[in-house]
Amino acid sequence: MQRYFYNKYTIEVFNGSTFSLTSNDNLEVYENIYFGEVAEQYPTSKHGIKLIDNDKEIKNCLIIGSGGATTIHPNSSILDNDNILICCSDSVFSISIVDLKLKWVKKLDMATCFQIFKIENDFVIHGELEITRINSFGNIIWQFGGADIFVSMDEEDAFQLNDNHIVLKDFTGTSYMIDFDGNII
Repeated sequence: MQRYFYNKYTIEVFNGSTFSLTSNDNLEVYENIYFGEVAEQYPTSKHGIKLIDNDKEIKNCLIIGSGGATTIHPNSSILDNDNILICCSDSVFSISIVDLKLKWVKKLDMATCFQIFKIENDFVIHGELEITRINSFGNIIWQFGGADIFVSMDEEDAFQLNDNHIVLKDFTGTSYMIDFDGNII
């Protein structure tokens, strides 16, 4: 679970993998459920969000994505002003914090969106097949792909965000260094 604090609220983001669309016996009931492109037909990952005020849940929602499976971890979501951006399968969802309404959802990788980071006034997404820079509306500024997936099987990180560049390592061990404009350095 990931926890954020926003004004008087606590926001909890968690794996909602036990929820079933076809069950009447779910432990959690969600006010709103938001889907990625084909997630209703092919759900892979489910992440819940709770808005809490004075230790009382006041709103909740569930996002469902398709593509590669994701989980909630420290870099799978990020606060952006009055919104929370969350990686879920092949997409990033932007949810308004005050009412947990969907602002936008964008498919930003053909397989999986692993992590999201703030750079300058934008965001960079570490995807399985591509590194993508988006603005706060989810519009793609640039994408960068390598010879193979950006996943490492050894102890090295496949994605390292530095002060003015990003270091990447693909599955074959090939390393890349790109600037914040998506160009190889």
